[in-house]
Amino acid sequence: MWTAIVVTCPNPAWCNALENEVKNILRLGEQDAEIVLVVPDPGRNERGVGSGGASLNALLVLTEHLSARKGFNTIVPELLNTSKILIIHLGPPLLPLPTGLLYVSNASSKSDFPIPSTNLERTIQLASQLVSKSGPGVLVASGDILLDGELVMSDDFILNGDIVLFTLPSDAEYGQKHGVVITSKDDSISSILYQPSVQELETHGVSKDVNLMSGIVWFQPKVSESLLKLHCFSPIDGCTYMGADSGEESIRMSLYYDLLPAACSGVTKQEFVEGRCGKTLVRGRSSTPVMQAARRQVWNELRRYRTWNLSLGGLKHKYLPVWESFDHSEIIEQWTTMKEFHSANSSVFRKRKKFLILDSSITETQVRKGFSLNEGMVMKNINTEYAKKLDTLAEREDVAMMYYPTSTDPVRVVIGLCDNLHIHYTEENATFLGKPWDQAMDVLGLNVAQIWPEDIQPEKRNLFHAKLFGEEASKMSIRDIASCVDIGKVLDFRRSVHELLVCGTVKSSLGFPFECKYMDLFKLAVVEGWAVNLLQALDVSALKIAEYQEGPKRSSKLASFLAMTADLLGCMAEGKGGLRSGPAHNKAFRESFELLESGNVKVGLKELIDARSDWMERPTRMVRAARHYEGVVQLLIRQTVLSAREEIKVDLKNTKEKPAQDKVVVASCPARLDLSGGWTDTPPICYEMGGKVVDLAIQVDDKKPIGCKVQRTTNSAISITLGEGDVLVITSLDDMLDFCNPTAPGALIKCCLIATGIIDMSKANDSFGDQMVKMCGNGLNIELWSDLPQGSGLGTSSILAGAVTAACWTAVGASYTTSDVV
Repeated sequence: MWTAIVVTCPNPAWCNALENEVKNILRLGEQDAEIVLVVPDPGRNERGVGSGGASLNALLVLTEHLSARKGFNTIVPELLNTSKILIIHLGPPLLPLPTGLLYVSNASSKSDFPIPSTNLERTIQLASQLVSKSGPGVLVASGDILLDGELVMSDDFILNGDIVLFTLPSDAEYGQKHGVVITSKDDSISSILYQPSVQELETHGVSKDVNLMSGIVWFQPKVSESLLKLHCFSPIDGCTYMGADSGEESIRMSLYYDLLPAACSGVTKQEFVEGRCGKTLVRGRSSTPVMQAARRQVWNELRRYRTWNLSLGGLKHKYLPVWESFDHSEIIEQWTTMKEFHSANSSVFRKRKKFLILDSSITETQVRKGFSLNEGMVMKNINTEYAKKLDTLAEREDVAMMYYPTSTDPVRVVIGLCDNLHIHYTEENATFLGKPWDQAMDVLGLNVAQIWPEDIQPEKRNLFHAKLFGEEASKMSIRDIASCVDIGKVLDFRRSVHELLVCGTVKSSLGFPFECKYMDLFKLAVVEGWAVNLLQALDVSALKIAEYQEGPKRSSKLASFLAMTADLLGCMAEGKGGLRSGPAHNKAFRESFELLESGNVKVGLKELIDARSDWMERPTRMVRAARHYEGVVQLLIRQTVLSAREEIKVDLKNTKEKPAQDKVVVASCPARLDLSGGWTDTPPICYEMGGKVVDLAIQVDDKKPIGCKVQRTTNSAISITLGEGDVLVITSLDDMLDFCNPTAPGALIKCCLIATGIIDMSKANDSFGDQMVKMCGNGLNIELWSDLPQGSGLGTSSILAGAVTAACWTAVGASYTTSDVV
């Protein structure tokens, strides 16, 4: 699908963890990319190099990789002509996390999956949809924006045009907070406006509905080559690692306001070079000679192209970064739409009336109003005197309580949802934990100089830069923490919560209580590395079932658990171990089968687990072990089915007069047509998904197509004429031993003879003749037929079993009801 997926991030220390995260996303989504790279921004200032600079740097680094893989010693731009590339900007270092890693609700295609997606995962999914039918090119997407909903697009959708800027329909009021695209009559883009006023929109003939930028742009290969070429020019090379390594000063360039407007038809060269389009000078765009020189080079390279608007249907724009305060952000609203997934002791996401819990490994949360994140990750330094003062200040407030591992010390951050991060502490509306700053400082015992040391510029004395959190002697600000948070440990903790929740629940509930397909969680366990612990959790529960339950309830529940275990073993092999179907009679498992068959369930189960432990070193052995588990499942299903005999009231010791030997008992049946849900009621499918089937009884050519004839005979044998005309003669119990092998001739009829009680396999072998005389007077002649083709799906086998059962009971003079046959 993708030649490469490149994620840009603001911190080099995050690269390895993020690369692993992207690979996990691809494995779970069964997607592929030849190359996965995480490229840190090369900027040496706190603002980074911007989305444009990060895009240029990512394109440069990737093209170097592509060139090296092909054996070249220099950068070969022409390789972009055959490459399909996805570049995703993870998002700035902000709390609660970089926006690409924030939980968001699942797309409709994964609506049943219990773990919420990250915006990084959602972006990869959407990007893959957008370019699935298109050729080479570069798609750039932003992790800051969630495009929520279900994409509406035609099956033959193909990207055309030099540059395609994807937009969303929106009302003008929402558009005034974001970026708006102005289009010409031919759908080419004439201008891009940033947070336009009503007057600006009216100037461009827009009043109610606007085209909102989605954060996704597609570049054809020729345009990608032009972008790549920009790294050769100073000062633009300051956006790339090459510039940084050459001693250039880094500059910050926006993809949407410093690059794309050069290819917009309504933008003049002077407007572009002077920065009077997009983010205008009033909104802080630089007009320095360096930036003007950079824009001239961009203009010269990109002006030959045109940017086209493509509106995406079915999606809604949600901006995830928390810039002002949490209560003014869209992320809280997004979280409230997610499905809950939690247990008594841990939570991936739990929603209460007044608070939300995300990724918690503890039973009781400290938060009563607001939300908590990563609770249980950091236990150090949260019970100090200073921490208690923070808690006092936070009482009765809606708070965000967030725990982080950092490159120095673990830290807890507590702020009010209404606290503005960026207004000066002296402003009237400035608060910390909902209190005016002077009151907050009194409670905490701190002064201005302690909260904002001399190295912090006076104009930056706000909550974002306030050193309020962590160790008494080395407090950190939100900016400090966001920049040095250990993302690898955060993602490890997230995976540990998944493991704790799933494995702990499986162990304690003696079931699988999650409202999802268990295969989804099994794949997650394999990808995240806790499949072995989940396997052990299934073992623990199976042993508890074996110990505390009895009869068919035990065998049925054990069958479901061992079917899960077989599926988990298959997942752990990751498609590398061969086919799941195959023989299951290896000597290593023989003792466990014999113990389970004899009813010594707990000991047999322990033996099965011990035998499996020697088969876990390679995928091929795991798959073979899974086959033996499925063999045990069939054994337990058979025991469960046979337990139905306890509900059968047919007494073969007190039969009525048998039909005369010259009488033929005929049972004929209609076929079964499954209108809905066929096979969903059959193990092991029903173990994972439950099952409901709607059937219709039908005749074929105005007659019942399935039937059986049974007649008593004078010799003490059973003669079975199969549907193909072959005759099978049974004269001893040895001839019945393969009844449990579905491929053996007459296996279905042998099972019917045992289930009806006509044959008792527990008696000594030499008693077969005595059994036949006692039950039948002598022997039986059984003839089967079906006018339906094999594998028709019209219920031939199960219906035929019912016909044989009814005919045999009638032939031996038994009294029975329809319920007994069923």
